Amino acid sequence: MEVIYIKKQPKPNAPEEYHYVVPAVGIKTREGMRLIPHPFGTETTAFETLEKTIDQVHRSGYAAEFDGKHYPMPGRQYSPRNRLVARPRAASPMMRLVEEAIPMLHEQLNDTVPNVVANAAFALGELKDEGALPGLLHAFSNEDATVRKNVSEAIAKIGKPALKAIQLSLKDKHWLVRHSALSAIIELLHYGIELVPEVLPDALPLLKDESWLVRSQAASLFGEVARISQALQDKDLSRIPENL
Repeated sequence: MEVIYIKKQPKPNAPEEYHYVVPAVGIKTREGMRLIPHPFGTETTAFETLEKTIDQVHRSGYAAEFDGKHYPMPGRQYSPRNRLVARPRAASPMMRLVEEAIPMLHEQLNDTVPNVVANAAFALGELKDEGALPGLLHAFSNEDATVRKNVSEAIAKIGKPALKAIQLSLKDKHWLVRHSALSAIIELLHYGIELVPEVLPDALPLLKDESWLVRSQAASLFGEVARISQALQDKDLSRIPENL
């Protein structure tokens, strides 16, 4: 999963004061344009406190890092290999309440406010809820790029039943969604490399995408596939797919 790096900078109109700045992308809401933290954003947004900044980064679906300290997504831990790993789900009263919220999260996928849909998609992805796939697929038609990004990442976490949806997002008209779809495939490499060959042919054209960010992420994907495939061959594991 991508990490958003937080910077502490002087305020433009009050150099003696500081705020916390992160890269961001702009999305349209009913209240107007809103800046959402994103690791490849071409704009920036600032917050008064570090705690508020970390919270907003997490709400956008990313881990945060500031001054060498890593702040993983809630419910995840940072591994020595620089990627986030889900903790085992505990059968706790809190988790049971979360599961009771699933039907309402399904309903929120049809909400008219993009931020609500985006956060519902994020939550359903963390729950790996296969029952959410119809609603997530429908949400791909949402005009908001951040919604489609969160949907793409949620579908990656659900796994093999969602491969068709990933293929659809690879062809999305917005570069941010195509980029997120490639990131989703990279995540699938860690869930099970046997899932990846079905979507690699659809990712190949993105090496010539009009967006340099998408081209770069596509190159990273194929590099990661090569690295993992070679590592598996070195270990002589027979479970490597023949077409990878």
